[in-house]
Amino acid sequence: MAGDLIPEEVKQFIAERIDSVELLEVLLFLRANSEREWRADEVSKEFRSSTVSISKRLADLHARELLFLNEGSPPRYRYNPRTNKLVVAVDRLAEAYALSRARVIDLIFSKPADKLRHFSDAFKLRKEEEDD
Repeated sequence: MAGDLIPEEVKQFIAERIDSVELLEVLLFLRANSEREWRADEVSKEFRSSTVSISKRLADLHARELLFLNEGSPPRYRYNPRTNKLVVAVDRLAEAYALSRARVIDLIFSKPADKLRHFSDAFKLRKEEEDD
């Protein structure tokens, strides 16, 4: 990965599965500490974040097939992507984040603006067609 260039597969992974910096950092934390299962309260202590927020992030990551869920009481999570393709994608994401943290964060924050722009462009195109 040269300079500020983020590989297309990393950009696509972010677009499809990462919608916040907190989600990204929880994923990378569990990846780095994959030898054990984690409860939401334990992860929240590591991040000094709310347990409610971390619980949501863990559930999201599980739904996105990136974590194993042990459905005990309380539930515990462990980094365990469902496919090798996901393992490789997270590895590349971690590398990109280590080398160009600001650019990865920019990609995460730019997603809603891109969706809004595409949405508004659809109406702009219709308006132009109606004016013809």
